[in-house]
Amino acid sequence: MLKNLPVMVVVFLLIAGYMMPIVARWDRKKCAPLAALAMGFGVLGSLVLMNTVITSGQPVTYNLGGWIPPWGIAVKIDYAESFMLVLLTGVGAIILWYASGDIGQELGHKVTGWYYTAFLLLLAAMLGMAMANDLFNLYVFMEVSGICACALVAAKGDREATEAALKYLLLATIGSGFVLFGIGMLYMLTGHLNVDFVALQLRRVWMFYPTVTWVATSFFVVGFAVKSALFPLHIWLPDAHSSAPSPSSAVLSGLVVKIYAFALMKLLYLVFSGLFTESFPVALAIRYILLVFSTMAILGGSLFALVQVDVKRLLAYSTVAQMGYVFLGIGLGSPAGLAAAMLHILNHAIMKSCLFLSAGTFIHVAGVRQVRDFAGLSKTMPWTSAAFSIAALSMIGFPPLAGFASKWYLSEGAMQSGEPVFVVLMVVSSFLNAWYYLPLVGRIYSAGEGGAAKEDIPLSMRLPVVLLAACCVVLGLFPKIPLALVYRAVDKFLLK
Repeated sequence: MLKNLPVMVVVFLLIAGYMMPIVARWDRKKCAPLAALAMGFGVLGSLVLMNTVITSGQPVTYNLGGWIPPWGIAVKIDYAESFMLVLLTGVGAIILWYASGDIGQELGHKVTGWYYTAFLLLLAAMLGMAMANDLFNLYVFMEVSGICACALVAAKGDREATEAALKYLLLATIGSGFVLFGIGMLYMLTGHLNVDFVALQLRRVWMFYPTVTWVATSFFVVGFAVKSALFPLHIWLPDAHSSAPSPSSAVLSGLVVKIYAFALMKLLYLVFSGLFTESFPVALAIRYILLVFSTMAILGGSLFALVQVDVKRLLAYSTVAQMGYVFLGIGLGSPAGLAAAMLHILNHAIMKSCLFLSAGTFIHVAGVRQVRDFAGLSKTMPWTSAAFSIAALSMIGFPPLAGFASKWYLSEGAMQSGEPVFVVLMVVSSFLNAWYYLPLVGRIYSAGEGGAAKEDIPLSMRLPVVLLAACCVVLGLFPKIPLALVYRAVDKFLLK
């Protein structure tokens, strides 16, 4: 069983996902326990794989069907992959826990089984993307995750959600097209799809085909930038994340956009490993392009968030800005920069999931979405208000919360790369974050009616939000715990 664990983690989620509609027709109350069992297996399996990688110091590999690379399909789990597996399954399990108490009320019971199907298939696809060591299966899992994410957006079935899902589908397809063309060009150059073999062969042949190599690199950057909503290719995100059910918004902003940024990071520093230096003439240009667009994302996303009156759209535009931090770390290219990018993938997943789930609770209990209606909510919803406030302060970068750690290490990465201007950017971005989060937090704790309803919600909705808020504090106090693993992953990236 341990030998086959990398595949079983994905297959177990797939089987559970396909069973959900059948179980829902028999007894829809059984859907939540079955989904929880599948996610629990995913969390346990991910932790076992991480422990195996850490204790052995070697990656866990699995060749499907016994066919060795480059002919067979290979799965490879190293420090970076194990980090993502635990993040995806851990945060995904918390969001699913919240969804078990919310989905029946928000969507109605008829679609419960199908919602769990889309959710579990999405998690399985993201795990597959994290583990895949060949470009073709990376693309396959990417397409599965895109379709499932569209289903989660359209789950409400109203006009707004359907339009947002269609926009997401169209733009995601464009992004996938760029990635597919990039894969085709690499296959044409190297004759391989396995990541290790592509990287090895590309070092030998790129100088004979510099233009094709440059175009392939550019296609990957554009394709994954669309999928991960890097400004100004973000136009699908605000509608999709704000119109989706709250658990969908949390998984989209917290996890989905991150896995695409992680995939791009792996490609740039593993496939193009020896080329992503000054020896490859356009590699430096790629880095500066990422730095320019990440700066635009940090500033543009925050400025758009400032003028939002709907809390979920505010949080969605905040995600645009926060993805700028991730791409900033990737573009800096220094060990501290890359480590900060991966740390922020973790921190933002927790912070933004907490914010979206808290906002979902506000909507569920008090029926408010407009920022102006949040006055006095702390009186009737103290736990949710406290969790939302902690996550919001963490997003601003108040010490000793998780967001402060992200910005601190990004600033360290900027200094390490000889780009101190980005330290100033961190300070400016914190002020912008404070500009739209602090008034919202202040409104929650101001005098007001706070809605007619008390915080009479099931523990399955309250505890996940409180747990995520607690994680914001713990990761801020002890950032070196995840950084110990992250720096090992970065060393593997930069030594390739």
